[in-house]
Amino acid sequence: MTNGLKQMLTPDALEYLSFEQAASICCVSEERFAKWIEKGLVPVFEVQDQKLVRSRDLIHHLISHNIRIPERLLQGNIKKILFILMQKDLPQEMTADIIWILYRLRKHPAYVFDFIELDNTTELKIITFDPDFIFLLQHEAETDAARHTIRRMLGKEIPIHRFSVDRKIDIDSLLSD
Repeated sequence: MTNGLKQMLTPDALEYLSFEQAASICCVSEERFAKWIEKGLVPVFEVQDQKLVRSRDLIHHLISHNIRIPERLLQGNIKKILFILMQKDLPQEMTADIIWILYRLRKHPAYVFDFIELDNTTELKIITFDPDFIFLLQHEAETDAARHTIRRMLGKEIPIHRFSVDRKIDIDSLLSD
């Protein structure tokens, strides 16, 4: 694998990456990266007759495949937010609120997020995603046992916010902290 990072890349230069740069940043071979492209796992853009990938699309690919996001891809002060659904039955109003929040966050360049259900893969997601914030979505009557379990998985202190699925979410005030 050649080193496509001989020149110093600034955060602005990371908006679009050549295949060589993307492979190098992700610490995978150019052959493996080419397979991701061939399978359509990472969208490709053609800019001035050069095929490039957008860093944001690469981040989403890494998240969806439980691959750690290299710090170099997190331009500026991007925060990683992990939503954990603690039970399967969400009220319709809460579902609508969550969809709206995720839509707004997707358009916001300062956040990268993932949404998972609490199961036997939660620890893997926490380790690979390495979130800056965790939001637990659960019924109000539920105890803090799951919160303590998740804190043990983290191995570090980060904000864990608990939301009752029976109340409206005010995520803006929490993220402004």
